[in-house]
Amino acid sequence: MMRLDKNSGFIVYGFPLGEADQLVTCFTSSGNLIKFVAKGSRKVKSKSAAAVQLFILGEYVIYRGRGLPILRQADIIDSFSPLRLDWSKSGAAFAVMELCRLLIAEEAREQDAFKLVLSYMLHLKTNDYDPIVFDSFRLKFAACLGYEMGFSFCAQCGRPLQSGWLYWPAGGAVCSVCKGPDDKKFLRQEDLSLLDILGEKDFIELRGHFRSQGKTATKIIDSLINWLTEGKTKAQAFRPLFEG
Repeated sequence: MMRLDKNSGFIVYGFPLGEADQLVTCFTSSGNLIKFVAKGSRKVKSKSAAAVQLFILGEYVIYRGRGLPILRQADIIDSFSPLRLDWSKSGAAFAVMELCRLLIAEEAREQDAFKLVLSYMLHLKTNDYDPIVFDSFRLKFAACLGYEMGFSFCAQCGRPLQSGWLYWPAGGAVCSVCKGPDDKKFLRQEDLSLLDILGEKDFIELRGHFRSQGKTATKIIDSLINWLTEGKTKAQAFRPLFEG
């Protein structure tokens, strides 16, 4: 059945197709991933070229007929231009879009995840990049997708934790009794407390705080993302460059 669909969302990926086209992936406000062909968008004078750049928020009219959906019209809602002028911000935005591409499924209806992405992108637009805020986003993003991790109580037996061992398959941290023989990262009480805070507080409340614990939090949440993506993420490799 041939039809026109209108979608608003973030451009999370573009793959060259032929000499001038792109196969574009968009994370829509309905919480789904859609793919469409943007014909001629790799040409310098293309009308649609600007609207299908990475992390553009736009409105896209898609023609669905036989074969791949085709982009018919594109309008930019927000270009997030301040992010494009700052290496640290653009690096963070790139990492956010990669997580959307890797962890959101087609017809997933992850509307809460879309709202979180929009919230973080708007925060990043008007505030300096902060590693702690970015880690908070990643932890919350995982929770939106059904991977909410617990750090106050053992994820297996429910005992209150003063310290623990990281075990993502169980759902967060586990106690010494539930630890098991496999190697697991030890978490101090201050690590557990910080992870709880990152999962609960708003971005603006976290800005500029917890500098001394930031590297530990980053390593922990890096391991979560690596587990969720089965090691497919490449954005982590750029983090040392844009964190300085």
